[in-house]
Amino acid sequence: MSSLSSRVLRSRLCKICLAATKRRSLSNSASATSLHPSLPPSTGFARLTNRALILLYGLDAAHYLQGLTTRNIKHFTFDSLGGFYTAFLNAQGRVLHDVFVYPIDHVPVNWGKEGITYDNPGFMIDVDKVHAETLRSHLKRYKLRAKVAIEPAGLDIWATWDDGKADDTQSDADPSAQHFGCVDTRAPGMGKRIISFTDMSKTLPGEETSLDSYDVRRILKGVPQGHREIISGEALPQESNIDYMSGIDFRKGCYVGQELTIRTHHTGVVRKRVLPVQLYKPDEKPPDSLQYDRSSSLTLPYPLRNIARVDTRGRSAGKFLAGVGNIGLALCRLETMTDVKLTEEGSQWSPEHEFKVFCPAEEHQVEEKEVKVKAFVPEWHRNRVNVRDMHPQQDI
Repeated sequence: MSSLSSRVLRSRLCKICLAATKRRSLSNSASATSLHPSLPPSTGFARLTNRALILLYGLDAAHYLQGLTTRNIKHFTFDSLGGFYTAFLNAQGRVLHDVFVYPIDHVPVNWGKEGITYDNPGFMIDVDKVHAETLRSHLKRYKLRAKVAIEPAGLDIWATWDDGKADDTQSDADPSAQHFGCVDTRAPGMGKRIISFTDMSKTLPGEETSLDSYDVRRILKGVPQGHREIISGEALPQESNIDYMSGIDFRKGCYVGQELTIRTHHTGVVRKRVLPVQLYKPDEKPPDSLQYDRSSSLTLPYPLRNIARVDTRGRSAGKFLAGVGNIGLALCRLETMTDVKLTEEGSQWSPEHEFKVFCPAEEHQVEEKEVKVKAFVPEWHRNRVNVRDMHPQQDI
């Protein structure tokens, strides 16, 4: 990608996000004894304060949403109340928002209280809080004469998991209870998401952990989310693993952004994907497995910094997206940074190859600091690479 394109991409990033990343980078390098978030408990839950809810309801709600998202709304009934992961695309097939959608069979005026209810079904949309208003504007843009209403909904969003249990295929929804939700299908072991009318911190099983600790768990599993890791208006759904995370129905009919998505699936090869990466010092040996170190003193690179081979010059091998401590997520060229083979020519990767990325200069320093980075392909992710990329006509 040209330097001009890189500058254009970087200019699209939220200034608040860049400033926050810089502050984290400076604090990371300030002291080797400062600690990052702890590893999440094996059984636990977290309140997702970085997410927001939008309520979409009305006679045309299902038909309206069907034309805007990558999943087939018709497969999810209001009787089951099961939610699902999906995305909104622009007309060019780029991701605008990755979301969870929860069908609801009626719409109370006062959530969690006795009050008037509308008979029309609706949907609760769980989206990155920073882009909630942007999504509301996007929904209103296509409203025209559709009989739908679009409103914010101030409910709590929780993530809950139990690593000691197999993945549950049943949604955690009960029309008579003060909560509903769905299984998080993005990766094995991600657990469930719950929308609640009341505080559930005293009733959910396991230990409550922080949002940052939950992000550590999510990154270790290789699951990107939100505008920092799936760049709005630029990221392609397959490169962001939305297909691998059960977010696209390739048999579905027309929706905004479908043409490029379907064409890539059936005729193209996805050469780049978001993968978990580990940062390590230039004088250290490459890690054999992805390991989080909460005491790491490494400085995180700025978002969208190029990743390159240590010993050669050439095109970028990937771009760093976001991270915490010594781990993160990066958009990686698969045949350059991993042993994944997409074509008969095979991978250009070798176990001896190492990769680098530049981090912000520390205080009182002028030059940027180089750190090394290694990409890892999660097992659940690797299992789908061979099927979908080698046989793009086959749905899984």
